[in-house]
Amino acid sequence: MTEGGCLCGEVRFSVERFDSSVFKCHCSKCRKAFGGASSAAALAAETSFRWLKGSEEVREYRCESGFLRRFCPQCGSVVPQFLPDYQLQWIPMGLLDTNPGLTLGHHIHVASKAAWEILDNETHPHAQGFDS
Repeated sequence: MTEGGCLCGEVRFSVERFDSSVFKCHCSKCRKAFGGASSAAALAAETSFRWLKGSEEVREYRCESGFLRRFCPQCGSVVPQFLPDYQLQWIPMGLLDTNPGLTLGHHIHVASKAAWEILDNETHPHAQGFDS
């Protein structure tokens, strides 16, 4: 069992088992939402995920493209979100309290990565999503 939460601790969750390795998304929307070169996340089945505290307080911002960012209203930390098209929870790795033992498996949307970012040579790059 792995637990995690936002910066202020108002939103907490647990994950029993992850269903993917870590992936880093380099699209322009993730760069803006996270304020860095990419976002790092992993996926978990809905049955492996549980909100422990604060889920009813979570706020959302959806831009015109449909990109959704869920966040804690107190500290602004991005928080997990359910991906209905895949029936999976998207879990930001930076929220975890302990190391879940996952490794970086994929870089996605590298066609739109920041010009200054250098990717490692060991991780599989995808020009767009996982299918590219």
